[in-house]
Amino acid sequence: MLALPAVVLVWALVAVAPVWLQAARSCFSTYDLGIYSQALARLSFRDPNPWLSARQVHIFADHFDPVLWLARPLRELMPAMWAGLVAEAAFILLSIAPLVLLQMRGLLDRASTVLLSAVLLFNTGTLSALIFPVHPTAWAMLPWSMLAVAYCLRRTGWMLASLVLLFACKEEFPFVGVMLAGGLWLRGERRVALMVFTLSAAWLAFVFFGRSGWLGETVDYSTRLTPAPGQGLGGYLAERLAPRHLRRIGTLLVVFIPAALWAWRQKWKPDWVWLSLLLPMIGIRFLGMAWRDQYGAPLMAAAALTLLPLLLQRRPPAWVLIATGVLLFTTNENLIHKARRAVFTPEVHPEMCPATAPRLASLQRAWDVLAANPGGKVLLESNLVADVAERDDIYMVGGPQPDGVHVYDLVLVEKPPRGGFPPMTRERMEELITLWRSQPGTQVLIDDANVFLARGRFTVAR
Repeated sequence: MLALPAVVLVWALVAVAPVWLQAARSCFSTYDLGIYSQALARLSFRDPNPWLSARQVHIFADHFDPVLWLARPLRELMPAMWAGLVAEAAFILLSIAPLVLLQMRGLLDRASTVLLSAVLLFNTGTLSALIFPVHPTAWAMLPWSMLAVAYCLRRTGWMLASLVLLFACKEEFPFVGVMLAGGLWLRGERRVALMVFTLSAAWLAFVFFGRSGWLGETVDYSTRLTPAPGQGLGGYLAERLAPRHLRRIGTLLVVFIPAALWAWRQKWKPDWVWLSLLLPMIGIRFLGMAWRDQYGAPLMAAAALTLLPLLLQRRPPAWVLIATGVLLFTTNENLIHKARRAVFTPEVHPEMCPATAPRLASLQRAWDVLAANPGGKVLLESNLVADVAERDDIYMVGGPQPDGVHVYDLVLVEKPPRGGFPPMTRERMEELITLWRSQPGTQVLIDDANVFLARGRFTVAR
């Protein structure tokens, strides 16, 4: 009876708490925590498509993820960075809510609910997404779960609502709706298929055509899916079939071996319509070599929910539960080890942002100085962007803005050997600090062993 609460508690302690602790210590770079923190800070009815200075783009001209509006109310209760972190954890945790609802209605037994919930929360894709906060791609786990339940129960209204929420997480997901419409049509459910296709086609038309007319130039991510200039087909495929990508795919899929073996022994065949929904995500991830970070979470959610029709009919045997639990632990052992080090030895891990008293005190002094100087452009090391997301003009060292375009009034970075967050190396950071310190008119505000903060007129950011 306490198995599911225990799963949730362990997940909160092992997966969520270490991430939040590291976020409090400024251990994540601006991609993507800083970007979406600034988006949540600036998003409003007055400015529904805010300019992100750290990313140098309007938020919905980058990815089209209006699901951010559901997280925006949290901004009234807490700083933008924490609103994003809480929203991400909530969306992922709530992905098990439709399964709990099935159990409460007597349609899904406890063992099946625990099995699916554990796979949803602890698979490598989900944990990898959590340690690369925050991104609405991972938030799509909730609508995937809602869609699976609505699909199995044949609830058309809920299915359409789930699709709308899924589409709102990223522009790739309407392709899932097109596949679903085709499958339903071939299966004879033509009225529902037409509704799903109309919704999907309209969303795709807006995202890929109407959006640019409304917002102006949008970021074209399709180049990530095509061969580089001068790259032949052989090199293109070899790059995508490199051992590191195959290892990631294997790590994602191995957790399904016990359930797949049990399903085979039961002579059960998965729903081919549901399987077809995975094809757009698999294709985009293969072509874009996007198997890590937030990209694996929705794919693994959709794959895990392939088992839902079987579990609605049969209770999984104990050996499937035990074997799956063992695989969830072993495939995540490295991530769990890093999380344990971050919690129990924060003074030395992560090495680039240790939770030593002098470092944290230096950062606090820097935040106080910035709070006392609310105006002007601020150039920050990437891990510090989310902490000041409420400011209007914040920029990342090494970010998309070229040198000479902006004149920065303040610059704040951590001093090597600390810091060294992408895209800057520690060596380059040392060179930049030397340059900024020596510029005429520079007023050094903090220059201790941990932080360099100065006021002046700085133009070099790379």
